[in-house]
Amino acid sequence: MLLLQLLIGLLLISFSHGDSQCPVQIIPRSVVVRYGDNVSADCKTSVLHEGMGWEASEGAVPMTKNQNLITWRVPELTEWDIKPLCYINSKRCNNNQCEIELPVTVFKTPDSVFISTVNHRGPMMEGQQYELQCDVHNVAPVQNLTVKWYKGQTLLKQTNFTDTIETPVNKTITLLIGPDRADDGAEYWCEAELDLGADGPQPHPTNSSKPLSIAVYYKPKHSSSTETIIQDDKVMLDCTVKANPAPMYTWDHLKEKNSSSVLKSSALSLGNYTCTATNTLGRDSKVFIVKDSQCPVQIIPRRAVVRYGDNVSADCKTSVLHKGMGWEASEGAAPMTKNQNLITWRVPELTKWDIKPVCYIFYKIGDKDRCEVELPATVYKTPDSVFISTVNHRGPVMEGQQYELQCDVHNVAPVQNLTVKWYKGQTLLHQTNFTDTIKTPVNKTVTLLIRPDRADDGAQYWCEAELDLGAEGPQPHPTNSSKPLSIAVYYKPKHSSSTETIIQDDKVMLDCTVKANPAPTYTWDHLKEKNSSSVLKSSALSLGNYTCTATNTLGRDSKVFIVKDSQCPVQIIPRRAVVRYGDNVSAHCKTSVLHEGMGWEASEGRVPMTKNQNLITWRVPELTEWDIKPFCYINYKIGDKDRCLIELPVTVYKTPDSVFISTVNHRGPMMEGQQDELQCDVHNVAPVQNLTVKWYKGQTLLHQTNFTDTIKTPVNKTVTLLIRPDRADDEAQYWCEAELDLGAEGPQPHPTNSSKPLSIAVYFAPKILFCRDWSPLTETSLDSYPLNLYSVEGNPRPDVSWRHKSSSVNSSMPLTRYDSGLYEIIAGNDLNSVSCFMNITVEYAPVFYDSQEKFVVGEDSNITLECYSTGNPEPEMWWSFKNRNISTGRRHINIERATSTNAGVYTCSATNKFGRSDKTFIVEIKDDSPNYILTVVVVVVFISLVLIILLVVLMLKRRKSRGNYEVHSEMQPLRNGDP
Repeated sequence: MLLLQLLIGLLLISFSHGDSQCPVQIIPRSVVVRYGDNVSADCKTSVLHEGMGWEASEGAVPMTKNQNLITWRVPELTEWDIKPLCYINSKRCNNNQCEIELPVTVFKTPDSVFISTVNHRGPMMEGQQYELQCDVHNVAPVQNLTVKWYKGQTLLKQTNFTDTIETPVNKTITLLIGPDRADDGAEYWCEAELDLGADGPQPHPTNSSKPLSIAVYYKPKHSSSTETIIQDDKVMLDCTVKANPAPMYTWDHLKEKNSSSVLKSSALSLGNYTCTATNTLGRDSKVFIVKDSQCPVQIIPRRAVVRYGDNVSADCKTSVLHKGMGWEASEGAAPMTKNQNLITWRVPELTKWDIKPVCYIFYKIGDKDRCEVELPATVYKTPDSVFISTVNHRGPVMEGQQYELQCDVHNVAPVQNLTVKWYKGQTLLHQTNFTDTIKTPVNKTVTLLIRPDRADDGAQYWCEAELDLGAEGPQPHPTNSSKPLSIAVYYKPKHSSSTETIIQDDKVMLDCTVKANPAPTYTWDHLKEKNSSSVLKSSALSLGNYTCTATNTLGRDSKVFIVKDSQCPVQIIPRRAVVRYGDNVSAHCKTSVLHEGMGWEASEGRVPMTKNQNLITWRVPELTEWDIKPFCYINYKIGDKDRCLIELPVTVYKTPDSVFISTVNHRGPMMEGQQDELQCDVHNVAPVQNLTVKWYKGQTLLHQTNFTDTIKTPVNKTVTLLIRPDRADDEAQYWCEAELDLGAEGPQPHPTNSSKPLSIAVYFAPKILFCRDWSPLTETSLDSYPLNLYSVEGNPRPDVSWRHKSSSVNSSMPLTRYDSGLYEIIAGNDLNSVSCFMNITVEYAPVFYDSQEKFVVGEDSNITLECYSTGNPEPEMWWSFKNRNISTGRRHINIERATSTNAGVYTCSATNKFGRSDKTFIVEIKDDSPNYILTVVVVVVFISLVLIILLVVLMLKRRKSRGNYEVHSEMQPLRNGDP
């Protein structure tokens, strides 16, 4: 039994260079040191020995026999991947020698940490998505680096790295943000932190960027759309609202213009006053209802929420005596009644979006005789559909690239109550709200930027439209979800480590299997025969290095398997060499055992066998052989073994002489939708199996090609790309890039050579992007329709014309209020002609219709004053009498049992956002009581007239009876000519 334990112990020792039974102790157990600083460690033993020492590429300590403590010391450490070994020759060790490696971490804090925005300058817009970038320059080791994102003092996100490279690198990390108004003036910053473990400096070294202060533009948004104000000297109508840029204020229903955000309620008449806050991004309105504190009506419920087309009702009740109460509304109005204290507003099928029912009451308290209360009503409609899609992309997405998802919500109202939420699986990613005040159904399109990684392969994205209609709305909130969008992510192979040492055994395999999409193919270097399997038996192979390369259409990754005899006691540093053709190269081969000779065999730089050294160097000042395979050998005697060797994998590379892009069999502009071919020529590059040719449009990676040729010498490669350009590609710049990925031991970043950009012109048929209903003022021409260079697409540039009622229209002629209707806009170029239809509603200030303006009636008569007006938008109406508002929102006023106090001038006012018009009505009241004095006067006058007539007749008769007579002679001679 004891013998078996000893054998097992010896076997374990033979498989390890450093073992727990090796009778040396290193203090400290591990070292963390800043690049260029001094470093030291002690190695001590408590056993008799024949010699101990330190082996290291810097600070080696020769073997000494008369000391039990020796120190490895480097005044200024400048090697990144140093691996010092303390060895001892003792009978307590297997093979009379053992060693322990001191783990050394060499670090360097970044030269700089810099934060910036990606493809954006100036203020950001609320609700849109932006990308921030953090650049960390010249830091090592990257696997100990954490990059943290902050907003103010709040940690937003952090990123770690799995790269195993030990030398300094540059790292760029991005963060997607969707700022809202609360982020205006917020400071974003990023921090690079090196967590070097318990042996590293405490606290962890950190380098921070300067803060990036962002300005967020957002439109005004009141916390509530209505507010009831009780009229009082101390109570104000406060319309002040935050917005960026600062808003301007306008008031409706005032007699004079006012741009202040605050008004005194005591200076206003009772009624509704609409304040609108406006900036360059939008507007928001708030209605202030100025009421008398004694208005004795109560509406139940206080607010109505109803689905479009459903029934709705509300009760208005009072507990006081009154002269009449009723409901005024564009649907469901209830006539005034005097003998009820509860009246109901009811609509069986509500089809008006912006309804404003008002309950009014006539009563007499002090100098008030009427008041009213409006019922806030929200009419909603859930979306017809919610649809998710990708923007300008089809098929699999590429790991690490940015893509845009789009969510289309169709026909929903009111949009200010809508929230669009984005999900990945069950995880909420982002949500968007809206501040539009339109009440009618609209379509909304929301986008989300994503940067998928390999973990997102097969992930399902979806969006959801939710209507939050408040406590009075349906519970839970109505939601409509899109179907899930499943994405496939293409990513290149990536091994967890670049090298692996394999002890040759029947049960031990060389497993090169790695995840990638598309699935990779496998090639092996240094095999006698080709093999495409991802797994090989170590027992079927000779000792040496075997490089497995996993390749798919996106890239490749290689892993070196070092197949060793468990007793081959040599170590090569570095494990793999990458060298530019014609440059110098070197590698160390060392051992810690007694031997009979060791050396290097190579076609260049051969080192003859030597017996008195434990470290020998292979060195070539100017390497000019493409397929060199140097190996280190050692002659020693253990069991039946007397020699072993290890090969150093060497990759000799050359960057291209030139990279050139061109079109294949085509010149001039391309046609939208037609297929064209681009060609990329890469000249004189090696080795081709490490080459990746990447195609770009702008900064977007389109495609990449890898090669499986195993030739080591320089070659020329031609790669083509089929494109089918669309209008978005007009003036796009395509270019190609040749990249050599030579692994972790190769230059970082990877050597790249790029072509000059190829700018293409694309001809495409017209498309009208802006085709919306329009509401211009009178005297505006169609040329003022809000078209710009981006509203109508087309190449060559389209001509634009108009039609109305099937006839061409001169777009420069001013519109009148009779010109509203359906218009057609037509855009045409050499490729096609397109059109779209829109409703144009001409807006104008209020205009009154003719009607009776003067009324003369007796007392106790009933009078109805009718005031009809037109305008667009529909005017708001009110009546005033003796400089007091007596009614709001009514087109007629009734005067019952008129008295002299009702006589006078009544003014009907109509107003909309374009102006105000007034019309006056005169009411005169006749006195119908008997007038006795007038009757007596009439009788006296009549009698007097009769007496005067009788007197005249008598006088005439008397004159006739007393007449004069004249007698002529009958003998009077006749005169000539007389009859």
